[in-house]
Amino acid sequence: MRANPMRSLTDDWLPEFDFGLMSHGFVPHGRDYQFVLEARGTYELMLTHVVDLHVETRVMDDVWPMSWDDVFTDYAAWEAAGHPQGYVWGSYGSLAYPGLIAPDDDPAAQRWSERLGKPMFAMSIETDRFKIAAIFHGARARKLSEDNPYIRAVIRPLGLPQP
Repeated sequence: MRANPMRSLTDDWLPEFDFGLMSHGFVPHGRDYQFVLEARGTYELMLTHVVDLHVETRVMDDVWPMSWDDVFTDYAAWEAAGHPQGYVWGSYGSLAYPGLIAPDDDPAAQRWSERLGKPMFAMSIETDRFKIAAIFHGARARKLSEDNPYIRAVIRPLGLPQP
């Protein structure tokens, strides 16, 4: 089995966890899936030839009902409402933990490889909000900018004062 391309692709810029998942979704043609990630800058991570995609919530069952109202989808509205208890969807980013997993030997990817006659791979990203798992053929990344405002706002080295 070939090594999963995700590891070598992200080794130099993506930490194991505590990176920001800013957006994700299928690109307009519908074959490839794009992530915008913040770590040591902002990056686009593209999975090509996605044949299987699964998204599952990581927000706990007892928190969902408290977070149902649309006030939780807009951070300013949530603040104006007096910071009600619940999950704030409107934070416009999701902090990755435990982060990215990219196994070399995944049974589902192997089955897809056999079906299509092409090497297929598995990966998942888990955050405080959801877990996204995909089976894909290729991956590429490109740096969009040096900036990482979300990560700078939510990750603070120990001992440093709050901004």
